[in-house]
Amino acid sequence: MKRFLPWFVISAVAVGSSCDPGTDLDWPVIPIGPLSLTVVSAAEDPLWEVRDVLAHGGTFWALTASAPYVHGFAPTGELTTRFGTSGDGPGEFRFPSAVWPGKTPGSLTVWDPGSFSAFTFSGYGALLSSLRAPVPGAIRSDIASVTFGDPFRAVRVAGGLVTARYESGVNHGTDLWSGRLVRIPDDGGDPQVLIDFATELPGAAVRPAGSLLAPVPLWDGCPDGRIAVLDPVARTLLMLDPDGDVRETLALPWDLAPLDSDARIAYMTARVRSEVEDASVSEAEIVSHATEAARSAAEMFPVEEPLGIDLKCATGTVWIREFDATSHPLGFGPLWRTVSFDGETPTLSRIVFPSGFNPYRITEALAIGVLLDPVGLQRVATVSLPQSSRRSPSPSPPPKPTYPTVVQAQGDSEP
Repeated sequence: MKRFLPWFVISAVAVGSSCDPGTDLDWPVIPIGPLSLTVVSAAEDPLWEVRDVLAHGGTFWALTASAPYVHGFAPTGELTTRFGTSGDGPGEFRFPSAVWPGKTPGSLTVWDPGSFSAFTFSGYGALLSSLRAPVPGAIRSDIASVTFGDPFRAVRVAGGLVTARYESGVNHGTDLWSGRLVRIPDDGGDPQVLIDFATELPGAAVRPAGSLLAPVPLWDGCPDGRIAVLDPVARTLLMLDPDGDVRETLALPWDLAPLDSDARIAYMTARVRSEVEDASVSEAEIVSHATEAARSAAEMFPVEEPLGIDLKCATGTVWIREFDATSHPLGFGPLWRTVSFDGETPTLSRIVFPSGFNPYRITEALAIGVLLDPVGLQRVATVSLPQSSRRSPSPSPPPKPTYPTVVQAQGDSEP
């Protein structure tokens, strides 16, 4: 029997405060200085197109988009292991996207949605086992340049793994609303649907009708086994048990800025630039075409900036990345909002990472990711996290959208 979570039955966890109501922009931004940054991998072993980073068994592991896919670094920065080839054979990769600790000591598992498998290797690259998973759906290979949100994401939970399935495929960001989170058992049993975004997230029915830079559901696995899911339209954070039951829901009292023309032009410029094959086309011509395209396609963009473009779940804290068009066409900037559940009352803060650092995993005290150098190469790095945070004002109910919604675009009345 399907579970439904209509908005009127969701009870938000209060974010208490004795302060007068204010906005999220009133909260202090906590900068993390460069002294908190430690570069792990050596300069002579740079990486590019990193898809995941993991610290496990005394080794820092980096998964990249091309062979050799898996790179292991000692804490001293020395490259100790490198393996992984392309192909359709046992233990070969087609499109690996995530890595997590294996069951046996020192082993690691690589999730490859391209071959619908999770492969477990020894620390030296020997294939130990594999788990087949259902087809996730037809997802365009360059989706990461089209939208934020990660349709290839998968996380390890007790007794299996959790990933998303998109039976109708993913060509645009709005297609991510059709996803279902499923738990795939280690024993190869039938997948269990944890949540259906289209029917169980209140924001699905009233999301913006446009498809460019539109808000999409975000999710991640937490160290305690729960799954954090962000409904960016209803401005609600859900914490799910591994079996899909909702433990907690929290209304987020965050203001959203208008999506300005500069953000629309930056996005269209990146799209035009990626499609231009003629080297004789100048940058000025690309920007001119993009500016006109952004003007003509204004109705395909939402009115407001998205609530978040990435989500990471640490012990007791959920991190939500803010949209920043000045840093990246898809808004990937250094500023994150945090929701901490480690006290009696949830607390919120805003934290900015050092320039060039991109976190892939966040623990209580450490962020693990990569540092981008001026020429576009990446090195594994860590950032020590501050302990300070600040409580937010009490949240108000999320306002109703003021833009045309999907339901209205289809000719139905607003729910």
